[in-house]
Amino acid sequence: MELLDKTMQLLHRSLDLHSARQRVIASNLANEETPGYRASDLQFAQQLQAAHKGRFPLTMAVTQGHHIGLRGQGYQTVTGKLTEVPAGDLPLDANSVNLELEMAKSSDNAGQYNTAATITAQRFHQLLSAIRDAR
Repeated sequence: MELLDKTMQLLHRSLDLHSARQRVIASNLANEETPGYRASDLQFAQQLQAAHKGRFPLTMAVTQGHHIGLRGQGYQTVTGKLTEVPAGDLPLDANSVNLELEMAKSSDNAGQYNTAATITAQRFHQLLSAIRDAR
């Protein structure tokens, strides 16, 4: 039996990726007035979803059934993709940071992080309860 099941692995990787995305958003906000700065974003939702469904970016040849883990355990292979945020009309300083958009992304990302953290805490509480009840 694995201590950390698929759900816990997914939550763990999700927390890591949301934290990395928050750093990218913070960098965008910090460079709001830097001439020529291009805003970027970390996209990972589709990759995480594909890993959860067992679709990995690489195709593996299986010679023994026990050599490759169960479906959906490729979460650590998900790194996300850093993309430039498309900008409409750029101001004279050629800075593409939109303060309102970045603040909205930050708020949404923080909410998703907090949700994953809360679920993770509840799962650990369930494990602790099961251990205490087993005594």
